[in-house]
Amino acid sequence: MTLKIQTEQDDQRQLLMTIEVPEDRVEKQMRQTARKLAKEVSIPGFRRGKVPYQVLVKRIGRDALRTEAVEDMLQSVFTEALDEIDPDIYAPANFDDMEMEPLVLKFTIPLTPEVTLGEYRELRKEIEPVEVSEEALSEALERIQTQHQQLEDVDRPVEKGDMVTLSGKGELLPGEEEEEEPEAEAEETEDGDDAETAESEDTHDHDHSEDNVIFNTESVEMVMEGKQIFWGEAFVDNIVGMAAGDEKTFTITFPEEFEEEELAGREATFTINVLNVRSRNLPPLDDELAKLEGTFETLEELRESIQKELQNNAEGEAKNALIEGMIDDLLEGATLVYPPAAVESEIDGMLNNFKNQVTRAGWNWEDFLQLQSAQEEQLRENFREGAEEQLKRQLALRQFIFDEKLRVAEEDINAAIDERVSQFGDNEALLEGMRDYYKSGPGFDMLSSEVLMEKAYERIEAILTGNAPDLTELDAEEAEAEVEEETEAETETAESEEVAEVEEEAAEEETEAEAETEEADEEE
Repeated sequence: MTLKIQTEQDDQRQLLMTIEVPEDRVEKQMRQTARKLAKEVSIPGFRRGKVPYQVLVKRIGRDALRTEAVEDMLQSVFTEALDEIDPDIYAPANFDDMEMEPLVLKFTIPLTPEVTLGEYRELRKEIEPVEVSEEALSEALERIQTQHQQLEDVDRPVEKGDMVTLSGKGELLPGEEEEEEPEAEAEETEDGDDAETAESEDTHDHDHSEDNVIFNTESVEMVMEGKQIFWGEAFVDNIVGMAAGDEKTFTITFPEEFEEEELAGREATFTINVLNVRSRNLPPLDDELAKLEGTFETLEELRESIQKELQNNAEGEAKNALIEGMIDDLLEGATLVYPPAAVESEIDGMLNNFKNQVTRAGWNWEDFLQLQSAQEEQLRENFREGAEEQLKRQLALRQFIFDEKLRVAEEDINAAIDERVSQFGDNEALLEGMRDYYKSGPGFDMLSSEVLMEKAYERIEAILTGNAPDLTELDAEEAEAEVEEETEAETETAESEEVAEVEEEAAEEETEAEAETEEADEEE
């Protein structure tokens, strides 16, 4: 009753598996299924569970019995086939097709992606040290001042630095290419119906106008400082001098080097209403402000704390940028082959995250889809491109970590835990609670991932600066570590067995002593 298994791998890392099940095995399963059904059906003249096989077959039909028997044996046959061929499975298999007689089952099994990286160890880049500028520190202190500012309504025109409440609309003016479009359309429809042409032009103008709206609000508060407003200094200059109740239409031109590329060099017209004007009184940068901000006693302590935080944030951003840049370089020279199921799995994750966001916002998922006039399949397709890119980056980084022999050891986790819990002071209960959190579950997963990414960053930095360790030495170290682990495991097993033997001997001696005591008591 051995299964006949045929496999063929396609060019997308999928294993196409065909299983032919011997007829005698199917027949045996049919009889087992029949015995199960005999306990459930009632046939006149026979007790439940005592219906002869042929009678039951005649009653429910051979095809129906065979179908139910196949359902009963499907999982066990599939598991047996997997045990025999032992494929490198990446995701759940898909049941494709089935032929009933002879019984032939067909599956598609997604296999683990194959990734081959190029000569990335030859890459070299200059890594600039991370420094926090005085300007960044000043801006952070200014934000703290703003948090503790006092606002006061004023009956005067807007001055720079005021907090102003505005309403209005801003639109981009047509660029050269957009101005040429109506003329081209007019040429195409020259011989057409005038009314239809006019209607078409009206619709085009409306759509074009909506596409170019860049500012539209009934009420928004803005500080009249060019560096704090997205639209820049020119926008502020036009608001300064207006008073509450004033309306003004003006045009500004965004610089060629404007941060938003779609706006760079373009003109925009704004129609703005001033609803309210308030002066801002900022507290001075002194020790009193530091005390308002937390446990600081002096302004210098506050500055040092902010400097450290900014430095940590800047270093974190620089590390992420270096890793992401390395992944870009890895992908340029990499060959990746992965099953479609890998992309679908990424889409599943992205869609679940999106569902959670919608739910947290107070929406029912089905109501949200109805409001958006969307189907879940449509959303999946919207996520597809991003999911595939995300998958490629994950696979490249994972292969890099594997090729570089990067591992997270127990001592790495313990050191990271010590660093984390040190910020919780001397509260022993809290310290133990946090240690337990980081030793298992989500806390362990998060911490081990961070430790691994730190190792990846350090190795990337070493490679780009030409200081990476030799891979053959890493191979030797890994082999040595495996031998040590095996030796330790064998030692622990031997010690456990020795302890078990001692305990068993002690138990036997205790049993014998108890028996002797009982015999002595009986003699007395």
